[in-house]
Amino acid sequence: MTFSSLRASVPLLKRLFLALLLVLPAYQTCQGQTLYEHSSELLAARARQVLPDDYSFVVMGDSRDGERTFLQVLALARSYSPLFILHAGDYSNKGSEAETANFLSLLRRSVPELPVFVVVGNHEEREVFAKEVGPLNFTLDIARLGLRLVALDNADSALRPAEQERLRREIASGPATVFVSMHVPPQTERWRGHTFTQGVEQLEKTLAGSRVQGLFFAHSHLYDRSEFAGIPAFITGGAGAPLVWFTRHGVPVNHILLVRVKKGRASYRMVPLKG
Repeated sequence: MTFSSLRASVPLLKRLFLALLLVLPAYQTCQGQTLYEHSSELLAARARQVLPDDYSFVVMGDSRDGERTFLQVLALARSYSPLFILHAGDYSNKGSEAETANFLSLLRRSVPELPVFVVVGNHEEREVFAKEVGPLNFTLDIARLGLRLVALDNADSALRPAEQERLRREIASGPATVFVSMHVPPQTERWRGHTFTQGVEQLEKTLAGSRVQGLFFAHSHLYDRSEFAGIPAFITGGAGAPLVWFTRHGVPVNHILLVRVKKGRASYRMVPLKG
């Protein structure tokens, strides 16, 4: 290589070096950790920075088979600088290690600074999920914000006694602001198909009169808002998977759900992906 060609390549080498510096920290942090563990560290740091009486987070779900749209949805979520992103399940089609690795790569590439927590969906493979993504049931607790989010596994279209008991325990000891998420919505008068029935009565009894402020589901590839046990309930399944072509209720739209908590009370806004 001549001196002149080496000199000409310096700007390119500089750019490559800077890009490597940006990518390596996020990549190295994830080595040996699940997404849940890595995101928990990010969340602890971000929770110290937000205003305790005014913060927001984003809910989305069903991004499988729609990488291009998913990247756009992530960019939309990032534009609101949320405390964290909750993915309500079905990031994959078969739940394979390759699909999971690709999903994690998309997150590192698009939202490296944001905590992302994932509810297990029916398209996920449980062993791969637990190894790479995180626990099948989990609770996010942020004492400074008085916030708790309980995520439960009902991906096989049933809310079993173990999950029911966990929910009762977490609600009973929870702070002022509590949210609950699971992948499959409960069957109601409004939500008939693509729902679960086993455990629905117990779920309604547990939630009725509780301090839970919002329920987040996915599974159906659309957006809809309803109520369950007197609590605002959302299906937010528009993060990239093929949208439903017909629905009696809801809107087939790619979107995020923006949840704003101000002075301990939650408000909700569906933000469609434009273009």
